[in-house]
Amino acid sequence: MEVRIECAKKEDFAEMITLADLTLPDRMNLHELKKYMELFPELIFKATSGGELIGFSCAGIDMYQTTGWLLFSNVRKDFQGQGIGKRLIEARLQALRRFPTLRTVLVTVSETNHSSVRALSAHGFRLARAEQDYYGPGKHRHVLELPVWPMAHPATESPRWEDDVQAI
Repeated sequence: MEVRIECAKKEDFAEMITLADLTLPDRMNLHELKKYMELFPELIFKATSGGELIGFSCAGIDMYQTTGWLLFSNVRKDFQGQGIGKRLIEARLQALRRFPTLRTVLVTVSETNHSSVRALSAHGFRLARAEQDYYGPGKHRHVLELPVWPMAHPATESPRWEDDVQAI
C-alpha cells in the first residue's frame, strides 16, 4: 500500500469534510475547516492511498510567526496504526520550518489519546501544561510543546531540522 502525503487543495474540501464527519464529528465542522483552508493553505496536508483520501491534518502559525500549532490530525480508522499520523506530523513540522522566526510548536491532545501522545513524544513534544475544560466542561486537554531553537532558513545549507530537534 502506497500512501502519499501532500498539500491539500481546495478541490479536496468536500472529501475532507466527509471524512471529518466520520472521524471527528464533535471537533471539526465545515466552517472551521474552511477558515483553516483560507488562513493556512500551505499548512494543510492530505494522506491518500490509491487516490482515495484516508487522512488530513492542519498546522497554523500565530501572527508574529513565532508559535506554530499542530491544529488537528485525522486518519481513517481502517488506516490507523500504520504510521500515517506520524507522517502527517512530520509534514506539518517541515512546513512550519519555513518560518525562520519560529520558536515553539504547540499542540493540544486529549489526556486519554495515548497513541497521539506517543507519536508526538517521539517527535520531541513534551507536556507544557494540563488545561481543564479546554473545549468546555469536562473536555480537558494536555498542551504539548516542542521548543524550536533558531532554525536556519531552508534556503541556507544547514543541518536537517530533525538534527536540530535532537540537539535540543
